Amino acid sequence: MNTNINLLLHRDEELLKQKKKVKIFNFIAVVSLIIVGLISLSIFLLIQITNSSSVKKDQDDILKRISQFQNKQLKLFILNKRVESISKVMKARKDLAKITSGLLAKIPGELFIENFEASSQTVTLTGKSSSLMVIGELINNLTNMVRNKEIIKSLTLNSLSLERDSNIYTVSMESEL
Repeated sequence: MNTNINLLLHRDEELLKQKKKVKIFNFIAVVSLIIVGLISLSIFLLIQITNSSSVKKDQDDILKRISQFQNKQLKLFILNKRVESISKVMKARKDLAKITSGLLAKIPGELFIENFEASSQTVTLTGKSSSLMVIGELINNLTNMVRNKEIIKSLTLNSLSLERDSNIYTVSMESEL
């Protein structure tokens, strides 16, 4: 056997070579990191020195534009709130045209309407006819509306009178919406 062969020593040389390579790579990495940092810092400083007045001018222009949009945004917000309030009122509001047309559809043709008043809560109706059957038909129609809960909630007969000279009946009613 050969005694000149030393396997351990040979391994140490390879390990030393690898450590040397790692040290070189570490050194190159640190140096490149420092160089990139210095280049970035110098570029940043050059930009700040050369464009500081134009950047400030741009900032002022942008701030003015933003303040103009804030005024418009405030006006738009107020308008939206007003529209919401109006639509709430419109939903709660009763449609008098629909109520009036619904009630007038139930009035017999032979009945002459002398007075018709509609408010948000009540409807007052005064009519004349030469026949009690026509007035009875009107009362029946409106009573059916109350029963069916169509338009009116209640019906009150205020007066029913007869003019003896002309033989004409007058009826006055009030209904709650």
